[in-house]
Amino acid sequence: MDRDAERLLSGTAWREWCDRLKAAGDRILESDFPDDERTRTEGYRALTRLLGYATRLEIEAGDPAYPDFVRYEEPHSQWGGPNPDNTYLRAVIDPKQTYRIWADVDGLFQAIFCQHEGDMQLEQYGVYHERDLDSFEIDEDGFLELILSPDEHEGNWIPTHPDARLFTIRIYLSDWENHTSPTFHIERVGAEGEAPPPQSATDLARGLDRVIHWVEKSSTYWNRYAQDGYEKATPNVPSPARPWPGGADNIAYGRCFWDLEEDEALLLTCEVPLAQYWNFTIHTMTWLESGDFGRRQTSLSGDQVHLDEDGLVRLVLSARDPGTPNWIDTEGRPRGLLAYRWVWAETMPTPVARRMKVDEIREALPGDHPVVAPEERRERLSLRREALKNRYG
Repeated sequence: MDRDAERLLSGTAWREWCDRLKAAGDRILESDFPDDERTRTEGYRALTRLLGYATRLEIEAGDPAYPDFVRYEEPHSQWGGPNPDNTYLRAVIDPKQTYRIWADVDGLFQAIFCQHEGDMQLEQYGVYHERDLDSFEIDEDGFLELILSPDEHEGNWIPTHPDARLFTIRIYLSDWENHTSPTFHIERVGAEGEAPPPQSATDLARGLDRVIHWVEKSSTYWNRYAQDGYEKATPNVPSPARPWPGGADNIAYGRCFWDLEEDEALLLTCEVPLAQYWNFTIHTMTWLESGDFGRRQTSLSGDQVHLDEDGLVRLVLSARDPGTPNWIDTEGRPRGLLAYRWVWAETMPTPVARRMKVDEIREALPGDHPVVAPEERRERLSLRREALKNRYG
């Protein structure tokens, strides 16, 4: 019996795991974390979300011989600034093995397929062999099949990278009501129809170690990341979009840290990027979540925004509803991060922001800019929630 098996069967691995989880909760009480009620409450909630995701990936789906796609960055499982227009899938892989991946992609708008070394918070930045949906042949019935392997295959093939541990799919839904989020399947070639052997004590002990290590790193990294970004930025001034380490090659990220009073707003004016996909979304400080994006309009995609007659996008970022179609709800947060993504882009415009009182917004907009009454807002939010429920079930 090896040491890890002994650790588990004696209860040592479990006790160590529980002790480290307790320490992770104590860590957010330290002085480098905000101590207001809302942020601390969201911090303990974030720990449960991080734990739930990591447990699913590392314990339930952590065997690369019998992989399964785990959905993450859902409304109740957020970290690292997720995009509300994405459905995120990842599976643990062994780059020496061969895998078959398939789905009915009829109605799928676009997707990015890539391999990852790990995650930014683990200082594992490698992103390999990125492809988009247009890279593959899809049959006349909308069926997609691809092979992921170290050796070349005919048809839709992605070579594995020797440093990759995760295969990730980002599904894009710019139009929430009409774009689909298909079910993807993955299977190791040669294991078709096989059931995995019972999980060993060694594997479970190591899985518990990976889970708590990921939670420890994730629960501190994003607080530091957001605070460092805020300190280096000029609040309420958008920055140019660019690729970021650990992100997909075809995604350019721009950001604007806001600092606003409850009665203030940012009016952002932007040219439409020449891009296949683009959006705006908020991220919270400390935990870098994307807010309650199913019940609040905390994001807008290129298919969801209103364009004025001059072809420009005008968004209002504020806590109070300004009665405009392109309102981005800060959820009452005095500080936060507004991110914008230009994906598969030929142009990357930088928005221009003006800080003003919410009551002054209407005077600063074109005369024909629509008014959204409270009843219409509630109807829009109801449809938004329904579309998200249809996506995630």
